[in-house]
Amino acid sequence: MQDLLTKFENLTIQSDFIFKKVMSRKRICKHLLEELLQIEIADINYLEAEKTLEPEYTSRGIRLDIIVADDKNTHYNLEMQVRNNKNPDTDTYVLPKRSRYYQALLDIDLLQKGQPYDLLPPTFIIFICVFDFFE
Repeated sequence: MQDLLTKFENLTIQSDFIFKKVMSRKRICKHLLEELLQIEIADINYLEAEKTLEPEYTSRGIRLDIIVADDKNTHYNLEMQVRNNKNPDTDTYVLPKRSRYYQALLDIDLLQKGQPYDLLPPTFIIFICVFDFFE
């Protein structure tokens, strides 16, 4: 039991569990978004945590950590990134294309069939990295 307690006490914001717990605090999540984007947000609503999007049976699915929307219907996806992974075949970093893919799949759920594209709300995909991505 003591080992489990010690492991829990040593968790940081980098831990998936702790990140989701901290970001589920409305005041903290709202403040973080305001600081990161240098904007003011009146209020946020939690849409879903750990939302899984699988567009097609044969397509690659994703699991989004935290999704919130503000009072202006802007959607934000917050992700914790602890490693700067590379594709071993091409030796290129995967995060830029991963963020593009997340953006595309997030947009899929934001329009209903027949709705015009100009109703698509603004979205932000935010990867919080514990490394210097831009070196």
